[in-house]
Amino acid sequence: MSVKVDLAELADHVTQRSAGYLVTTGPDGRPHTTQVIFTIDGQTLRAPAGRKTCRNIAAQPLVALLWPPGSAGDYNLIVDGTATAVDLDEDGKGWAEIEATHAILHRNALGEGLVDGAS
Repeated sequence: MSVKVDLAELADHVTQRSAGYLVTTGPDGRPHTTQVIFTIDGQTLRAPAGRKTCRNIAAQPLVALLWPPGSAGDYNLIVDGTATAVDLDEDGKGWAEIEATHAILHRNALGEGLVDGAS
């Protein structure tokens, strides 16, 4: 089950959660996932980014962000966005700035019984 998140309310959802995951795609199509703490201003999220993440963003700026549920029965927060690598240092590390384009709250597909440990 998915519930659309109004992007005007995205900051409320992000600030209620801790670290999330930034998923980028390399030129070869392989996904790369990093766990980061995001800050948010309106619909723009910002997170530290290593060399590979910055290279992937330069090659393919479409990204996904994921915050898993905090407890059984809670929702995942999934955000699609367009990223830019900014403030790069001499080693190629910097920051990912992501403009959110779509967001949903998504219930775990395993169902209540499996999440709670029942078989």
